[in-house]
Amino acid sequence: MTEPIKKDIEKKIQVYQSNDLVEAIYEDDLTATEHKIIRYAAGKIVKSPEHFPNVSFTVSEFVNAAGLSGNSYYSRVNKIAGELTKKRIMIKTESEVGWFPWFKGIVYRGGMVHIQFNEVIEPYLINLTERGRYTKYDFPTIGEMQSPYTIRLFELLQQYAKIGRRTFKLDKLKEHLGVGDKYKQYGHFKSRVLLKAQEELKDINVLTFEFEEVKHGRKVDQIEFDIKITDTIPMDENVKEDEIKNFLKEARPLLKEYGYDIPNRVIKTWTIYGIDELKYVLQDIYAKNRSISRIDAYITTILKSRKNEFEKSTRHLNADNYLTKKRIMEFIEQQKTSEVLPSWWVHKNFIDQMESYDYTEEEATTIWEKNSDHIMQATKL
Repeated sequence: MTEPIKKDIEKKIQVYQSNDLVEAIYEDDLTATEHKIIRYAAGKIVKSPEHFPNVSFTVSEFVNAAGLSGNSYYSRVNKIAGELTKKRIMIKTESEVGWFPWFKGIVYRGGMVHIQFNEVIEPYLINLTERGRYTKYDFPTIGEMQSPYTIRLFELLQQYAKIGRRTFKLDKLKEHLGVGDKYKQYGHFKSRVLLKAQEELKDINVLTFEFEEVKHGRKVDQIEFDIKITDTIPMDENVKEDEIKNFLKEARPLLKEYGYDIPNRVIKTWTIYGIDELKYVLQDIYAKNRSISRIDAYITTILKSRKNEFEKSTRHLNADNYLTKKRIMEFIEQQKTSEVLPSWWVHKNFIDQMESYDYTEEEATTIWEKNSDHIMQATKL
């Protein structure tokens, strides 16, 4: 096995915004790239608040962090920078309403982007953990989003993710998203904004939503969103708390060895696949020298794909979760022989091996009783 090279872990850029900023009204229709530049700069300044209002980064750094491809971004920076210094948002608090642009100035020089934030923005970006009432997320989450409205809707729903429900007046929602005069017909807004965002967020698999239309007469007046955080262990997988703890104990140092810093809440969702599957995926990524912007999402996708393929080939096994099926198949591979093995001997070895995986004797016996015929048949060469 090729040994991974230990490397320094680069912490993800996290975007912090006060809830007042999340709920800002966008006067202009920003592009997805403009939104991403704003959020990337905001994430960078949060890591070094002492440098506010100034932040600098290379175009290649931004492109890699956002998971973008192509060389067009280098030539487009001048145009994007010029537009961003003009575009304003409206922030409304309990005591005041203010209109202002995000940035005071942007300079592009030698592949570097130098940004000066508008000082008025400071209380909405800096030291928010001390003040409370803020929303945060990992910047790479929005890197894959193609629609600017998906980015804004994601932020508005992320703010209420723990509550699980949020309602907007239709006109107000359009203001928050920066739609402007576009999509005056609700049908167009629904298909090009709401359904597009729903599709993109489902693919990214961090947060998903369903929505209901509330009508006043014949006209849609409100949208009610049901929000679901998707990085949780599926309820149909019977995973014990001890299994999750043990998996975390092995997975965290393994991921760090490969240079990945991934939140525990995400790692926990991989418990159902087992540590050997995670090792396989990490080794494959390393061997192919792949550069991936959202490594957690990529690992999840590969693990799911391998699980689905495995499930197709093991439909004959009677077990209540994927990991148990994996362990049955591992046992079969280990016990394969051309000799005739007595059933009591195979049975004893099976129980011992399952107990080594922290199954109780009763659980292991039940699994054996449901699958003994297949196990005995499959171990014969």
